[in-house]
Amino acid sequence: MASKRILIITGDGKGKTTSAFGMALRAIGHGRKVSVIQFIKHDGGYGEVAALRRFPEAEVVCSGLGFTPKQPDSPQWEKHRAAALSGWELARQRMADDETSVIILDEFFYPVRYGLIDENEAREAIESLPDGKTLIMTGRNAPESLTALADTVSSIGCVCHALQQGIPAQEGFEY
Repeated sequence: MASKRILIITGDGKGKTTSAFGMALRAIGHGRKVSVIQFIKHDGGYGEVAALRRFPEAEVVCSGLGFTPKQPDSPQWEKHRAAALSGWELARQRMADDETSVIILDEFFYPVRYGLIDENEAREAIESLPDGKTLIMTGRNAPESLTALADTVSSIGCVCHALQQGIPAQEGFEY
């Protein structure tokens, strides 16, 4: 049986999710079952989600409610926490599932950083990832405790971005 792989794609640049979805397509091309759990994004018409859902080997679950409030006293914080914990429970199930070989936790570091998902619990679950599994995590500001577990960490930097120049997000490119 193959050893486990833990990959992190982080940084402030555009393309973290796109890179992870590219790896999902690669795995599907080799007959592997893939589960993607998105922690910030919700079913909002993202092209990559629609495309991946066309494959029977792929599962995409959008457990996010949009950008997470940073403070626990926000009226929306508990709803975001419940959504994140629901996604995290599914992620843990897929990490233990014999049929799923690739698990992508998209925008995972936001709920960890804001305390919606316990960082120590996440670290322990990732450390226990069974052999033969690939875990890919994306998001800005990956915690050091999680990057220390990864065999591959890529940081995508932003040189410039269309939004900074007043160009609105465009279908097919940003979503």
